[in-house]
Amino acid sequence: MPGPSYRRSSSFLQTACLATFLLALPASAQTPDDSATPVSVPAGALQARPATKTKAKPATVSAHQAREADDAYLEGAKQLERDDIVSAERSFAHAVELNPNKQEYILSLTVAREHHLTELVQQAAKARLITQHDGVDASSLSSFLDQENLRAQTPSFDGPIELDVTPGVKSFHLRNGAQDVIRAVYLAYGITVTFDESVTNNAPIKFDLDDVDFKTATRVVADMTHIFAVAVQPHSALVAKDTTENRERLETLVEETVYLPGLSSDAITEMANVARNIFELKQVTASPTGGDILIRGDEPTLRALNATYADMLDGGSDVLLDIHMYELDKTHLQNIGASTPSSIGIFPIVSTAENLINSNQSLLSQAISAGILKLSGTTGQQQLEELAFLIASGTASSSEFTNLLGVFGTYGGLPLAGLYLGSSGTFNLLLNSSDVRTLDDVQIRASDNQPVNFRSGTRYPIVTATYSSGVSSSLASSLAGVNINGTSAASLLAQYGGASSVSVPQVQYEDLGITVKATPKIQRSGDVSVALDMKIEALAGGTIDSIPILNNRAYTSTISIPRGQTAMLAGVVSRNEARDIEGVPYLSELPGFQGTDKSTEIDSSELLITITPHVVRTGRLRITSRRIPIDHASRTAE
Repeated sequence: MPGPSYRRSSSFLQTACLATFLLALPASAQTPDDSATPVSVPAGALQARPATKTKAKPATVSAHQAREADDAYLEGAKQLERDDIVSAERSFAHAVELNPNKQEYILSLTVAREHHLTELVQQAAKARLITQHDGVDASSLSSFLDQENLRAQTPSFDGPIELDVTPGVKSFHLRNGAQDVIRAVYLAYGITVTFDESVTNNAPIKFDLDDVDFKTATRVVADMTHIFAVAVQPHSALVAKDTTENRERLETLVEETVYLPGLSSDAITEMANVARNIFELKQVTASPTGGDILIRGDEPTLRALNATYADMLDGGSDVLLDIHMYELDKTHLQNIGASTPSSIGIFPIVSTAENLINSNQSLLSQAISAGILKLSGTTGQQQLEELAFLIASGTASSSEFTNLLGVFGTYGGLPLAGLYLGSSGTFNLLLNSSDVRTLDDVQIRASDNQPVNFRSGTRYPIVTATYSSGVSSSLASSLAGVNINGTSAASLLAQYGGASSVSVPQVQYEDLGITVKATPKIQRSGDVSVALDMKIEALAGGTIDSIPILNNRAYTSTISIPRGQTAMLAGVVSRNEARDIEGVPYLSELPGFQGTDKSTEIDSSELLITITPHVVRTGRLRITSRRIPIDHASRTAE
């Protein structure tokens, strides 16, 4: 037959748990102690019958039963703190059974059973969500609840024991032995003490204090008697003589792992050194690769160390460096003027023409035979026609005829002499102007007192040298006529030695662009001190022995700048002006003289570098940071 549905099983389980809770309370829960504070309990929660207002007689409890009840109650409180509801309910029930007159025992038992009932209901709802159907049998549900109860009852480690002192201030005026005074001071705050065998001094002392708390009173009495106390239970302590051996033997050590993600190996090592050297902790293990530190020590010292680490990690500040570089390059080239001929000469036309014709006779014969040149008239006229043909065809390269200005004198119908220019004049009108503007805006964020590097640009290859590999040409030529076993020695060298010569270049890479190295440091006044190393490198445009010339600008300094304000780091202004005049001496200086060539070139360059620091994150670590108290009990005895 199919099993009951899950909803019915769950309802039955809740009903059973509720009935167990209502009927399992002891009868003593109905009659609270007359001296205790009344506790409001829902109707029917303690017993099925109505509660009466009859005052019952308090039960007789021996001193032994009262101590056992207190121990059971404290054990139940610890179990309840660890969420072990079943064990806590059992311990509270045992405390009520031993001492039913304590109202706090009855109230604690009621709270524990309410938590137990709530947990069972939640477990049932969780089982219903897991199965998602109504066909779950009772055995599987019981197994699931048993696993949940087993998981809830898994033991866990407690933290260090701390004394549960009575709050408030007390006044003391004691005249007694040292041990009696110590016992009286601790007992005033609800703490009983037990003396270690090392405490042998019981000399009488005077102890007068007014309106002091537990921490102040115990610190004063410890300084007077040279003792220290170790918590054994929340209401009991062990007192021993304050020596290094006793502290190492009796003090409870606490182990913790401090995780430091994002820190470098050197930073983690420094943090571990702080624990060793400043707080004198001997058991410190740093793991730079794992990013954590394992520390063992007493609770007050570790508390102070944690506060120090918190300030060190959260105390860092971040600075944003805003660097601007403005560069303006201008070039202006102007060439205006005229160049006159450098010389004027006179030459005999007839003899010069005959020499020119005789030197080009073969060309003239080819032109006549081809019909290109037709001669007519007298001999002198034919020579003029041949000369005209040579000049027109471009064959005649004589400057006398190409730069001929005119002729004068005649003989037999032919000119006697000619006037020519040594060079032709020119007229120049040239303008070349360039304007280059460059703006580089670099923003770098860095931690306080931490270096940062920034690179922007290219790596430019420069050939600095070449070397050759293989067989040299001189050796190959010297072995050209040598044969080895019928094979040429030169061919054997080429076969086994490689090519005759291979040129291999040696390349050096230069970083072109901007390189910034900065280390900001926030000063106490709020200003930012920046150690700056900046370099700007670019091609100049020229070469020397095929090696390019580089323009290099570098700046290295340490400056202090108010945060949020702009400071000028460097400003460079360069201006070059060149003027060139060509012409006739003295005449070129005269206004309006046209036989002059004037050239003017003006080059100007401006560079401005500014920096603005911004504190974008302010840390808490300053000289005025919060003070961290170190408990007297954590200091090593001298």
